Amino acid sequence: MLSGKNIDQCISSRRNNLDIIRFFAATLVLFSHSFPLTTGNNGSEPFAVFTNGQMTFGELAVSIFFMISGFLITQSFDRSKDPVYYFKARILRIFPGLIVCVLLAVFILGPILTELNVFDYFKNRETYDYFKTITLYWLQFDLPGVFLTNVWPGAVNGSLWTLWFEFFFYIVVALLGITKLLDKKVVLFSFILCTGIYYLGRGGFYTDLYRYFSAGMVFYLYRKQITQNGWLAISSLIILAITVKYGYFDYSMPIFGTYLIFYLGFETRLGLHNFGKYGDFSYGIYIYAFPIQQIMVHIFNNKLTPLENFSLSFPFTLLCAIGSWYLVEKKALKYKNSSNKRKAVMGNQLNA
Repeated sequence: MLSGKNIDQCISSRRNNLDIIRFFAATLVLFSHSFPLTTGNNGSEPFAVFTNGQMTFGELAVSIFFMISGFLITQSFDRSKDPVYYFKARILRIFPGLIVCVLLAVFILGPILTELNVFDYFKNRETYDYFKTITLYWLQFDLPGVFLTNVWPGAVNGSLWTLWFEFFFYIVVALLGITKLLDKKVVLFSFILCTGIYYLGRGGFYTDLYRYFSAGMVFYLYRKQITQNGWLAISSLIILAITVKYGYFDYSMPIFGTYLIFYLGFETRLGLHNFGKYGDFSYGIYIYAFPIQQIMVHIFNNKLTPLENFSLSFPFTLLCAIGSWYLVEKKALKYKNSSNKRKAVMGNQLNA
C-alpha cells in the first residue's frame, strides 16, 4: 500500500495511466449528457442522485480534466520555459480539432438537419456567427433550424464552453512563468485564495474551475514532497464518500479528489500505462459527443432512453475521435517542434 515513490520519481519513469483516465473522463461526459439530452434535466443522472444534486458525472469528469491539465500544462512550461513554444503547443492541441469540428457542424450537420431550406440556412447570419465558436470566448450554441424539436432544443455542441476556461488558464500559467512566479508558494496561495472566493459565491466558473486546475499545478510543483501512498488514497476516498453524505463533496473534491486521481494516474501496478500508444482520443470524444448525441435524439424523435442514447452515440463518437486524432490532431502536433528542428539544422550547417 505504500510505494515510497514521490510524484517526481513517477514522472521520470514515463509510465502513467493519465491517458486512460482522460479517456474515461471524456466517456463519462458523454454518459452524463445522455440524461438531460433525453429527459430534459439531470434529475435521474446517477451521480447527481448519489450526491443529492451536488455534482453530476459530467461535472466530475470536467474537474478531472482540469486537475490533470493543471499538472501537465505546468510541467510543459516548467520544462520548456519558452513562451513561444509553449503557446504553439497549446494552440496546436486545441484549435485544429476544434476548427474541423465547427466546419463539419456548419457545412455538413447544419444543411442536412436544418428545418429551413438549404438556401435560407446559408443566407442566415446566425449560420456564420457559429464560426465565433472557434475563438472559444464568443460561443454560439445553435445553428438556424437545427435540433429545434429535440428535448434539449437548439444546442449543437454544449460541451465547448469549457475550452475557453482551459485556454485562459494556459495564459495564467504562462504569465506566472514569464514573471518568475510559477513557484510553490505563489500557486498554493492562488489555489487557497481562489477557493475562498469561490466559497463566498464569487468568480463563477473562473474560480470554480481554477480550484481544480490550480490543484493540479500544486501537485506538480510539490511533486518531490507528495508520495504515492495507498493508505492516503484510501483515506481520500473515504473522506470524499463522507462529504457526499453531509453535502460537502464540492469542497473536498479539489484536494482529496486530486490526490486520488494522481495516485491512480501514477500507480504502475494497474498496468494501464500503454493505453495511449494507439492515440489520444479523449479530446475528440469530448468535442464530438454532444452533436452526435443530439443527432441520435433527432433521428429517434425524442424516444430514446439515456442508456440507449449513450449506447448508440458512443461508437460513432469514438469513430469521429479516432478520425480527428489521426487526420487532424496528430498531424497538427507534428508542427510543435518544427522551428526547433530548423534551428538545429541551421546550427549544424554553421558548425559544419
